[in-house]
Amino acid sequence: MAIKLNRNGKDLMGGTFFLKDNPFRTSEIFSVDRRGTYVPEIYGEQFNEFYNKFVLMPLSKDKNKQVIGAVWSSHAGDSVGKGYGKSFLMFQESIEINSDFGASKLRKFDVDEKDIAENPLVAGYCTFDQAKDVKSFPAAVLDAVAFILESKHGDRNVHLALRERIMKELEEDKGFESEGIFRALQKELRSFRGLNVQLTHASVERFIQKLCHDDTEELVSFIRQEIGPRVKASQGFNFVHIFNAFLALAGIVYVVYFVDQIENFARFARNKERDLKILRESMCQTSPTDSMASFVFQMHVHALQAIEGWWDNIEHLPSLDPKKPINSTRIVDLQGLTNKREAQILTKRYLADNRIPGLKRNVPPLHPFDDAIIEAVRQAVNGNPRRFLEKLSGILDNAVVNQRKKIDLAFVTPLLEDSNEDMLFGEEGNPDSDLVNLER
Repeated sequence: MAIKLNRNGKDLMGGTFFLKDNPFRTSEIFSVDRRGTYVPEIYGEQFNEFYNKFVLMPLSKDKNKQVIGAVWSSHAGDSVGKGYGKSFLMFQESIEINSDFGASKLRKFDVDEKDIAENPLVAGYCTFDQAKDVKSFPAAVLDAVAFILESKHGDRNVHLALRERIMKELEEDKGFESEGIFRALQKELRSFRGLNVQLTHASVERFIQKLCHDDTEELVSFIRQEIGPRVKASQGFNFVHIFNAFLALAGIVYVVYFVDQIENFARFARNKERDLKILRESMCQTSPTDSMASFVFQMHVHALQAIEGWWDNIEHLPSLDPKKPINSTRIVDLQGLTNKREAQILTKRYLADNRIPGLKRNVPPLHPFDDAIIEAVRQAVNGNPRRFLEKLSGILDNAVVNQRKKIDLAFVTPLLEDSNEDMLFGEEGNPDSDLVNLER
């Protein structure tokens, strides 16, 4: 339990602001383990665009459903392009898609129930992470496979739900389900003439066996702990292809892989030319991946600067440049908080999640702020969601330290004066520093 500060008997956070704690963080950087409050309304029109380009349009095609695209933040008011919620969007929507194979999401877009039943999908999220030896594209996408497998699906996980779908079709005798799935998957894999996977390779065979059995924890542990970094870098996509075939066997027609922090590939890759050749062949030329799997990358200015010299020059991968009109069907460019309504919704949701429970009085949803303060903060940070939340955190902390019972514009305005400088150079002061988290 946190300590209680002696403020001459005054508890501003709880007694005046009616908050359990400061809802906002000093640094609102996305973390898988500390995700905070998800507010999809902040994405405005780009939220529907996200689904139209990366889910609905691919599902409208009978055969080639693949999209190679990007979630961008190229907002002119922010020279860096960080803090627009790209990572949170890709991560959280993947979780929600996996919870029912996309059914509830498709209903929100008025897709017919028959079409929903015939077009189940899954989504995976991954990021390059040196600490976890995820330093190559195959290793990253394989980690997205683990993400999908352990995602919740109703009262179980996606892995078990997929097995159930396959078993329903196979009608194997009780106790022999895993063996039946194993045989069916091997038959499915052999049907792809362009899939050059050695099924008798020790790691591949163990992966298939664990994929067909019902121990998800052991399967995910095998993927993340037992397949070594060298095997992942050279053969990681083989495991991805096998998983995609497993999805197809379960009747899943589409999978989208969201890849975060692509700029880190430029730092970690020892042989970019080889790695990019593997990426292109695996994404665009190998079944079943080339027809049923999309790859969507998180992009911002630093990321483009890191990859533009080799992305479309070495292996002619599809351009991810948002300035090229031809790419518009594959790019979603987040604009941040474009109006006061979006800023208010974001603030209200954070405050509501941290209100003291059981209050007997009606508290205005923006309390201790008001409409004018929220709009002043939004404009000061040019609509950048992360900077917006960080400013609100600082305002609350300043109010508590200064025992300011009423937060008004006179108190807030001096605290916003450094916002434009922070937007241009970041908290670290050097946008090119290797220590900067070029994030999300």
